[in-house]
Amino acid sequence: MNLFKAELRRIARRRLTLVFGILLLAGVVGLAVILASISTEGPDEAALAEAQAQADEMNEQNPDYLDCVEDENYFEDNEMYGWVETDPEYQGMSHKEACEHAVGGWWAEDFLWTYTFNFADEGPFIIVGVMIVAGLVMMLLGSSAIGAEWSSGGMSNLMVWHPNRMRLWGAKLGAALTACAAGVVVLAALAFGLLVLVASLRGEVGALNGVWWEDTLELVLRTGVLALGMTLLGASLAMLGRHTAIAGGVIAGYLIIGELIVNMVSMNLSMDFPERLSLYTWVGAWITGRIELVGGYTGFNDMTPDVMVITWSDAGALLGGIVLLFAALATWSFQRRDAA
Repeated sequence: MNLFKAELRRIARRRLTLVFGILLLAGVVGLAVILASISTEGPDEAALAEAQAQADEMNEQNPDYLDCVEDENYFEDNEMYGWVETDPEYQGMSHKEACEHAVGGWWAEDFLWTYTFNFADEGPFIIVGVMIVAGLVMMLLGSSAIGAEWSSGGMSNLMVWHPNRMRLWGAKLGAALTACAAGVVVLAALAFGLLVLVASLRGEVGALNGVWWEDTLELVLRTGVLALGMTLLGASLAMLGRHTAIAGGVIAGYLIIGELIVNMVSMNLSMDFPERLSLYTWVGAWITGRIELVGGYTGFNDMTPDVMVITWSDAGALLGGIVLLFAALATWSFQRRDAA
């Protein structure tokens, strides 16, 4: 009997897998329906004209804005706004538009009460969110599949027919990771298709150029690796504790109590960058590729703050080390401990 195929079949046929699968699919479809219901194709010309009139009325009450509009060299002559001339965001704007954004503080978008879903801007982060939720669910499924066998005695019976524990453990891990990868890919593809459909019908697709695809693929691939790591961690904790509740308890305990303790400690410690004590910071750095933590000022006369940069490689080394540590402990425990 092929252990890997048998374990994969067992995971796929579990009632919990069916329930979680239906909930995840329904969640993705429901998210698309909600976005479609609240998104519009954009305001019409009358709404834009009314919003621009309101913005102009508010800006005209600002004397600095009026001076800016009347003086074409306002940005060159005013040191406070000298950065406008070199800021790429303002390139291509008319002088009046630049004054609205830099000095006036009010523009038409502030008075438009509509929401337009833009897939290019918002889609990648929604897909990443779906993949993270899928990874959490797969982590629970992986830990549940191993914990249930220990609780029912099925693991002991299985080892009678397959005494090679490392081969058995490898098959179970491989099946759990394969199921996780398949589930995450299916949900990500479904979310991508539905979001593009919503953007096409009720919003804007946006510019999906080469840079967008490159950035999005990196984001999705790193999130997929995170989901696999979460599954491996859940399975390892279940193997260590020989019960599903152990894995769920450890993870929930850290997310609720552990983070609370970390926040309390960081508030009472005189240390730079206390955010680095939180696992969320490292997870965010891994997914986004880079996070900058801003600390205190470098000196009394220097108002430049200290900055700590955490890259995806730094975060990957830490998170990967944690997961591999628990996987190694689970492997050692399964190899050495009694089956009873």
